[in-house]
Amino acid sequence: MNRYVWIVWLLFWPPLIFATFYFFPPDLTNNLADVFALFGLLAVVAMMPINVKGTDLFFIQGISLAVFLRYGLLVETILTQLAILVFLLNLRVTKHDSHRYPVNMMMFLLVSLTSGGLFYLMGGSTGEFSGNAVTQLLPSMVYVFSLIFVNQILLHFLRIYIYKEKNTKFFGKDMLWEAITTAVTLPVGFLLYMLHTYLGTIAIFFVGVPFILASLMLRLYYSSRKVNDLLQKTSEIGQQITQSLDTDEILHLFLNEVTDMFVVHDAYIMDAEHVKKLTVIKSFKQGRGVIACPKENDFAFEEGISSRVWRSGRSRLYTRRSQWRNLTTGVLPKSANSVISVPMKRNKNVVGIITLTTNKVRSYEKHHILVLQILANYLAVAIENAKNYEETKRRSERCPLTSLYNYRFFGELLDEKYKRFDERPDPFSIILLDLDHFKKVNDTFGHHSGNEVLIGLANRLVEEVGDRGTVARFGGEEFILLLENHSHEQSLQVAEDLRCAIADRPFEIFNDLENGNRQVIYITASIGVATAPNQGEDTQTLIRNADRAMYTGAKQRGRNRVASYVG
Repeated sequence: MNRYVWIVWLLFWPPLIFATFYFFPPDLTNNLADVFALFGLLAVVAMMPINVKGTDLFFIQGISLAVFLRYGLLVETILTQLAILVFLLNLRVTKHDSHRYPVNMMMFLLVSLTSGGLFYLMGGSTGEFSGNAVTQLLPSMVYVFSLIFVNQILLHFLRIYIYKEKNTKFFGKDMLWEAITTAVTLPVGFLLYMLHTYLGTIAIFFVGVPFILASLMLRLYYSSRKVNDLLQKTSEIGQQITQSLDTDEILHLFLNEVTDMFVVHDAYIMDAEHVKKLTVIKSFKQGRGVIACPKENDFAFEEGISSRVWRSGRSRLYTRRSQWRNLTTGVLPKSANSVISVPMKRNKNVVGIITLTTNKVRSYEKHHILVLQILANYLAVAIENAKNYEETKRRSERCPLTSLYNYRFFGELLDEKYKRFDERPDPFSIILLDLDHFKKVNDTFGHHSGNEVLIGLANRLVEEVGDRGTVARFGGEEFILLLENHSHEQSLQVAEDLRCAIADRPFEIFNDLENGNRQVIYITASIGVATAPNQGEDTQTLIRNADRAMYTGAKQRGRNRVASYVG
């Protein structure tokens, strides 16, 4: 894009400047010193911009109005172009963003020509102040309004068609701020124009110094407003993420809110707890949104800005790529310039890293570290709460020995199936199995060996059932399974496959009663099957009927078999 923008600039900028010189030739007799003084004032003001949602605004309109009214369109255009050049040089625009030079210079040239042209069309005249401000009032007001609206029209066009920004608004906060700053600075510019006629060069000093101080105060005021707004938004985000008890939801919400709060092209949340190298657990990329990262996407301890934050426990801020490009071989994209990285701490230990990047230079300031660090602390607390909740929930739902779901969870799951049966009337079955002669295993090899068998059986059942159903421990040596969307015949076949998987494959255990030697044993199971709704209209009835099938149809008929409930 850079090449085409420069070509367009070379095709249009020189002819427009020449045409301005041809139609509006300046008279600078004995005025060069004043012109240079006004340029110095413009340059100082251009070096003190404020940034509104990624758009830099500065207060040169008042000075440019005074230059225009005193010396005409060409001088105002040239000085404004030079002020823009000073502004961009002060920003240290990178080679990647070098198109900003022709874009901004061309945009302000069009603003100057349009506003000046409308001023002349409304009967306005330039030169020394004649003493009659009324005749200049209407043309000056037209000049002011055209400055604001033409600038906003061009900005809106650039955002949509050049920078491809989505959801951009024409009447936004940046336009409001430009209107406010213009309303404040233009009367000062008109005063400078009048005083310069009567006092000469000294007027530039009398008006310029207060103007610079006012610009600085306005910049500081806006910076304080930005910090206050960020802190308020930080509190809101903290409340949102600490209300959730799902880790994935917390990370997703956090990245969405933070990337809306800051100027961000890429963002990373890395886990640094109980690991020897950082692991990206969630990331954000502009245009793609939040991305779930695979576990193998990790990076060595000695690599990257984030690793340095991890080791030191201190935040880092870089305003352009040249400051950090030799420090990292990690995940940051080649287009990144500004980087901010902060640690997530819990009990004074670093448990994670949050890293934000943007392709623009000088996008992040020191107060962003403070805000992001507060957010990182909120996130660390929210994740710890979620993990504690998930662990408590897991313990309440799982059997501590086999890690299968317990009977309480299974009963609630089955109750939910019955409640939704009218919405989804698909058949479902339960399989209840009990190990045959399991007491003999405990008596012969010891209870610890018996527990090994139960753990091995639990793993085998989960492996065999897969995603076809849910496996739970019913109690003791009994296990229960829920098969969704399975007819009775299909469930009987699954039960028979499970019986074979148990009976045909041995279990390897330690014989606790004989010096802990390894031993291979075979076991069998008796299995009962019942299918809803025909063989049970509610949870307890379905389980009771499966239990009857197991005892009367399997155990009492010789064990190691599958039986169906017969009502």
